This record gives sequence, C-alpha cells and structure tokens, in this order.
Amino acid sequence: MNRHRLRLGLIAAVALLLQATFAGSLAAQDATPAAEGVTVEQIAVVTPSSRTNQGWDQQAADAAEAVAAEAGIEAVVAENAGYDDITPVLRDLAAGGAGLIICHASGYQTVCPEFAAESGVPVAVIENPGAVAPMLVADIETQAQEVAYLAGVLAGETTESGTVGVVVSGEPPTWNYMTVGFAEGLAATNPDATMLYSVIGEAAYDDAAGASRVTEQQIAAGADVIFGMGDGASFGMIQAIEDHNAQDGASKVWFIDVIGDKQAEHGDVLLSSVLFDYSGIYQQMLDDLAAGTFGDVYTMDVENGGVRLLDLPEDLPQETKDAVAAAEEAIIAGEIEVSAIPDAEGMNARIAELFPE
Repeated sequence: MNRHRLRLGLIAAVALLLQATFAGSLAAQDATPAAEGVTVEQIAVVTPSSRTNQGWDQQAADAAEAVAAEAGIEAVVAENAGYDDITPVLRDLAAGGAGLIICHASGYQTVCPEFAAESGVPVAVIENPGAVAPMLVADIETQAQEVAYLAGVLAGETTESGTVGVVVSGEPPTWNYMTVGFAEGLAATNPDATMLYSVIGEAAYDDAAGASRVTEQQIAAGADVIFGMGDGASFGMIQAIEDHNAQDGASKVWFIDVIGDKQAEHGDVLLSSVLFDYSGIYQQMLDDLAAGTFGDVYTMDVENGGVRLLDLPEDLPQETKDAVAAAEEAIIAGEIEVSAIPDAEGMNARIAELFPE
C-alpha cells in the first residue's frame, strides 16, 4: 500500500514538473521582445509635384521641415518625383542617410512598402493600412471627410443660386472622402440645393487648363460656390472664377480650396480651404521610431486638429460662422457621423442618393 502511494506521488510530481516545463515553454514562445528603437537623423519626403504649389505637396514639405527643425535633425525634400516608379529616388534618399521616408502620394502605396522590406529603411505611405509593418511601414489616413462636411455646411449657407459645384482632378481616396463629406454637409444644411460634380481627368492634378474649362462649365450651369480639389489644377479653377467675377454685372462666385492657403493671393474669391497639418503625425512617427513602436495607422481628423478649415472671412455673416462651428462641435461630440467612402463607385452612389436627379 505504501509503495503504491509512493508510486502515485512520484507520478504526480513528474506530471506537475512536466506541466510547469510546458507552460514555461509556451510563455517563452509567446514573449515577443520589444523592437529596438531607432534615432532618426534625417527625415525625407517624396512629393509627386512641386513643393511650392500651395497645396498637397507643399503642406508635406513644410511640415517635414518644421518637425526636423524642432527636433534638430535634417529634412530632405525630393520634389517633382512624378507618379512612375520612384525606386531610384528612394535609393538615393536612403544612401544619403534618410532614416524615415514619407511617400507623399497614394500612387506610392506599393513601391514604398516594397522598398522598405528590401532596404530596411522605414517609410510612411498614404492610405494603405494593409501595408503596415512593425518598424518598417506606417500608414497616414488623410480621411478629411469630417472637415469637408464643414465645407459643405459653409457652401450650403453661402450659396444664393442654390447650385454648388465640386471639381476634382481625379478620384483618389482622399478626394472621394472629401466629396462625400462635402455632399453630406451641403445636404444637411441646404437640402433643396443642387450639387454638380465634375472630374477633370483620370490624374489631372496639374491640368490647370482643364480645370479652368470644367469650372467655367459649372459656373455657366449656375454654381456660385465651387469646391475644388486639384493640387496645381486648383489655379485653373481660381482663374476661371476670377475671370467670371471680373465681368460687368456677373454674380459673385466663391471658391473653397483644399490643403493649401491661397488667401494672400486670391482672398477676393477664397471662401475657405480645407487645411492638412502633417506636423503632429510626423513628430509622432519620429517618437515611435525612437520607442521601437513605429508601424501604425496615423489618422488626421477634426478632433486632433490634423484637418481643419482655414479661418473664415471676417465679413461672413455670423449665422454662417455659427452654423459651421455648431457642426464642428457636433462632429467632435460624435453627434454627426460623416460617411467614409474611399472608392469612386461608392462615392458616386452616395451623391446620387443625396442629390437625386
């Protein structure tokens, strides 16, 4: 009997020892060591067009330089890289010491993650959350539908003709997000309004002549507020509006711009602009690289100040300013939820729903 009990005790002891060893092995497998932090001495940004276009490209270049100056590091801007394969540009930047490369175009969504995997140099891409990889790839979501909603409220309060136009230089996710947001803000503020929608071309970001032609067509159709998304093409939109307003007896047409601040040069037609401020996100990326936690989705929204409207004209009616402010407060409070639709098909379907012919 005693031998039997002793044998059972030994078996139980061995079983407990094996269980503890197995558990320890599993714990060791589950323990993922923290990534080692990286100190960036140079931040680089690649832009498809000129950094002086007062729009998409300039906002990124200015933000990178501002963040670099604050951090005491170097900033390099590779402008006019176009939309073809930018691998040679990326290699040059890496060879020059870039520790973080901002790939500032949705057209760079694929080539930059591939380069990061090949070179080990961290990159940030625009609107490709599926590419996120620890310490290699981060994603920037410029889903400005919330601030575009405010622009729609502004347009709905301002239009006298009841017809508002949207002119875009293509249908990338960023423009689609904003088109839907603008349409929802307009419909909520002025449900009887008519919204015109025109695409200049497939990738007509710098087609100022085409932008001018399309804008003229919308003005001829009665639009007295134009929301334009164009980069360099925006200057063609502004020119068309300024030419119209200069005519004797012409009704006033306003322009709502995106991303840049053209108030100093075109304040006579600029009602407002959707502004993007990348500085907070770029700084967070540098901090995350240093902490070993880089590789996340960074979203710009109204609440964190990453996107906002340019200060409204002083002589704008107070009730219009109040309507925009109330909508902003409601968005931050979660009382207004703006649709986030990145694809052209979904965007067009939403417009048709809001403004049926």
